[in-house]
Formats: sequence, C-alpha cells, structure tokens
Amino acid sequence: MSSIIENLQLATQQVHLINLYQANSEVVYTGYIDRLALDGVVVNTYDDAGLQDGAVFMRYDVIDEVEMMSEDLDNMAFRLKNATTEGLNSVPQPALAIDDQQPALAQLVDHAHSDHQVVLLVLADNDNYLEGQVQAITDQTITFTTFDKFDFKNKTQQVIPLDSIQILEFCGNELLLESAFVKTAHAHQETVKASEPDDVDATLNNALAQHQLIAIRSADGSDMFFVGFINTLNADSVLLNLIDMTGQFGGYTLCRRSLIESVTTQSDYLQTMRGFIELNRQYELNVQPVLNDERLFDGTTDLFESILRQAATFNNLVHITTENPMLPAMTGYPGALTNGHFIFYNVDDDNQINHVGTMIELDQVVELSFGYMDAYLLEKRLKSTGNL
Repeated sequence: MSSIIENLQLATQQVHLINLYQANSEVVYTGYIDRLALDGVVVNTYDDAGLQDGAVFMRYDVIDEVEMMSEDLDNMAFRLKNATTEGLNSVPQPALAIDDQQPALAQLVDHAHSDHQVVLLVLADNDNYLEGQVQAITDQTITFTTFDKFDFKNKTQQVIPLDSIQILEFCGNELLLESAFVKTAHAHQETVKASEPDDVDATLNNALAQHQLIAIRSADGSDMFFVGFINTLNADSVLLNLIDMTGQFGGYTLCRRSLIESVTTQSDYLQTMRGFIELNRQYELNVQPVLNDERLFDGTTDLFESILRQAATFNNLVHITTENPMLPAMTGYPGALTNGHFIFYNVDDDNQINHVGTMIELDQVVELSFGYMDAYLLEKRLKSTGNL
C-alpha cells in the first residue's frame, strides 16, 4: 500500500498522466490526479478520443498499480494533445469543489444528490456496478435509485453504507447525458424486434424510408449489436451511420444481411439514444469536427468491394470481421483486390503494422467498419511515429 501512495504522490507532484489498475477488475482509469483526499484519490479521466470524461473517486486499497510510463500512456498523451489541436468537443464539465480537510466521498455524493446527477458506483464484494441517483444521505448511508438505460422497469431503491462504496464515477459524458435524460418524460417501452428473414427485410426497408434509429444484433454469437441509421441498403448488405454510446456519430459499419440475427426498432435503450441524440443537437455535439457523417454510397454496387477498393487506394484504416473462425476481427489496411482476394495488413496492439499481411477472400468478409474516431486517431498516431 505504501508504494501505491508514494507513486500517487509522485504522479501528483510531477503532473503525470497515469493508468490506475485494480486487482479484481479489467476496468482501467486514465487521467490526471485531481487530489489525494483523506479516503481516496480523485482522478480527472479521459475517453479514447482524448477528451475529459468526468472524474472517478477510488479508495486507496482498491488500487493495484499506478502506471506512469507505457506505450498506452504515450498513445493517450498523443490523443489528449490531438483533441486540443483539432478542437474536439465534449459536454461541458462542471467544476469540482471539495474541502481537502474532509473525506472526499461524502462530499461527492452530497454534490450528486443536490445536482440530481446520475453517477456510477462500484461496491465492495460486488462484480457489478450500479448507475443511478442519490435520493437521500445520512452520516453513514445513502439511499440510491438505479437507472437502467436498457430497461426502465429495472428501477430499484436500496440503502448503501458509504464505507461499502469503493469507486464513484461522476460527471462523465454519458453520465451527464443520462442526468439530463432522466429529467425528461420517459416510460418503459416493450422491445419490438424482427428476426424472421421476411420481417427483417421489411423492417430494414421501412427504417431506411422513415430514417428510423435501429439496433442490429449480429448472429455470430458475439452479442455484438450496432445502433444507427441506415445509410444504404442493397440485396446483400446494410450500411449504417453508427451512433455511439454517447449519442454521437460513430462512423460507418457495413454488414451482410446473412450476419443479422435481429433488428430492433423499439426499446428503452433506443429511447435513451434518441434522447442523447437530441441533447447532443442542443449542445451542437452530434459529430466531431474530424469525422464526416455525410458520405453517400452507391447501393447498386457490391458495397464490400467498392469500400475496400477505396480504402486500398487511399490507404484508409478499416476494421473487418470475417466468417472464418480462425481469423480474429482485425484493424488495418487492405491491399489491392484481385480475383476476389486481398491482403490485409493488420495493426497489432503495439501499433506495429504486420507487413506480411493475411490473404482474405472478399466473400468471407461479413462486417466492415470505417470512418470512426478510433480509426482516425490510430491512423494519425501511426503517421506521427513513422509506422505509416
């Protein structure tokens, strides 16, 4: 524990960008220390685009490692700098006022209570997290009502001892949007989805005509689902303008109709996303300035072939999934298409390009994503390090 505290003190003094790792969770927090409080550390956290994304309070005994130097942190520092240079936008972050002479957690839950904020809690001996609002506070407990964006009926109220709260996330972009959304009228809706082939076809055609927000679930057993608006539809495939978890434009995904297990047109999650989209319109945050959400595509062509040819010509980064179970989903650059095949040069976890590449059949590609924030940032990073 003493080495953890020493590392936290060093990171505070030297204003280090850090990663905070936990012993029994995969979640890693990246950011700058705001303060070392009596009962834990408060860190201003950043999202994958390099934008401030709220803050987190963590008790000291939850922290397993304080990382101050790594390839991942170099990459994040690049993204933070790029976010400033390119003028990327995020929901305005409220200022944090905490008395350093008092434990931080009680003050933070008090702020959340008075501002009706949606916050995220991780409790001791609990693998799950709770999202919701603080309804009441005593010296030792809070009364907490959960908010479940996937199912509005899943609304429980419980009394939680303060000392069982190990982590508190607050003021993140998604939490701020949820805080605004829960104040609007929202009632539980039964999920409406199509899964029979004829119903799926009719639903897709209607969603295109009505410019309707939908969720497409993949049939590959991955539990993957895409949320967005249909851009282009043809006999073989669907091209979506994606909406990310904060209701912003998230690039494009092309998927084969054969990959579709179901299409959802009504659900509590879609209702939440529509609310986020509307809130982003008010904040003028629908699309980041470095992304293009107005691309048009020719539905009379083989979209997989035309998009891969374009990516090969302009050396654009794409993400592909194939129906070959031996091949993982990969991010990288396609080579030229010849005889229904292409070589794919994937980028590994250390931002190195595999220059040998993998031979892939065009017909085996079932999902193709491009024009999204992470692809833009990775491409820019590869160029800045001379790897591209």
